[in-house]
Amino acid sequence: MTVGELLKEYRVKQNKSQKEFAAEIVSQSYYSKVEKNVHRITADDLLLLLTHNAIPVKNFFEKLEIDPHQQQLNQVNAIFEERTKANYSDNSLAQIKKIKEKAAKLDVEADMKKNMMLIIDGVLESEKDDPNTFDFNLRNKLKEKIFLMPEYDTYKLSVYANFVDLYDFDSNRQIIKQIVKALKKKKVERQDEILFAIILNVLKQGIEEQKYNETNELISLGHQIKVIPEFFLYREMLTFYEELIAYHTDRKETHLEQCNLILESFEWGGMSAFGKEMIKFFDKYKEQ
Repeated sequence: MTVGELLKEYRVKQNKSQKEFAAEIVSQSYYSKVEKNVHRITADDLLLLLTHNAIPVKNFFEKLEIDPHQQQLNQVNAIFEERTKANYSDNSLAQIKKIKEKAAKLDVEADMKKNMMLIIDGVLESEKDDPNTFDFNLRNKLKEKIFLMPEYDTYKLSVYANFVDLYDFDSNRQIIKQIVKALKKKKVERQDEILFAIILNVLKQGIEEQKYNETNELISLGHQIKVIPEFFLYREMLTFYEELIAYHTDRKETHLEQCNLILESFEWGGMSAFGKEMIKFFDKYKEQ
């Protein structure tokens, strides 16, 4: 665990904002980057932060001891973060293949690497559109893998987010309810980000299956997630799906106009490849 990760853990437990926790010892913006491991904090400032927030110095540094297994898990999670970002970029398939090559070189436990490579192969499998080319053995392995994971941690949520299509829409709605219930009892790293991605993927599936009336709960859940700059694309996509679903309810052209504005924004924002995929989706399902 890094200094930034441990500081965040204490801050969340104390239910403080970053501004409250930083207490002008360092700026809120600088502290935010410390939590993300972008900036390092000086020893003097760290001690001041610990003192201000009543955190015993001895306990803090004992917790900071590096767990080799956790260190390896962090490397694996970093690979999955790269994969998620690749999904929204140009040449996503080529990038995922490069990530697979990088993952194969990681120095981690054999079982951990085996599971990681299974997931990445699954991502490449999910890019297939023709059912005649599907590897059903691989798909069943992935479904079994998700089911057998003991609890909803960051890793399991990330895996599930990538493979919601292994389940039908109604099953995914029930799984999301279980996830939300579990996260209320035990928070995990990046839970809002991953939950948002899951909601969007299942909303897309709901449109594909024409389950418009059953999407309201998911849309409401998406709106409950606090928007930060990193989630701006997710909120745009939530609005896009919401407007498209609304169009199928009342057939008002204003909903399609809003969808088109969002699609244009992908081009303006330099995400042309992702935008083209969304346009294909829009053209296919707007009048189904």
